[in-house]
Amino acid sequence: MRITLAASDLFNQIAPWLVALVVFAMVGGLIISAARGYLTNKSSDISSSGFTLADLRRLNERGEIDQAQYERAKAALMNSPEMAGPMSEKSSDKSTTKAQQKQPFQSPPKPPAK
Repeated sequence: MRITLAASDLFNQIAPWLVALVVFAMVGGLIISAARGYLTNKSSDISSSGFTLADLRRLNERGEIDQAQYERAKAALMNSPEMAGPMSEKSSDKSTTKAQQKQPFQSPPKPPAK
């Protein structure tokens, strides 16, 4: 006794499970996406609680802080760890002395002719 299934019978048995699997994957993806968005927004709120340079400029323009306070805050902002990455490449160029910067490149002297 051999039982054979037609292609349409096989599809009718598998299709509901395939649909359920696709729906499960989509719902899971949405949940993961929402959780990731929630967690990244929370962590960025914590790290971005300080002033930006634009905020300092606005405070200075409105007269809420004077020029000396603005300069101190700007210096502190520029020396912050967040700015260390992009500024570190530029700061390594500052290691040369002013005398080295003023002199143009000179080729080494030629050895004396015999």
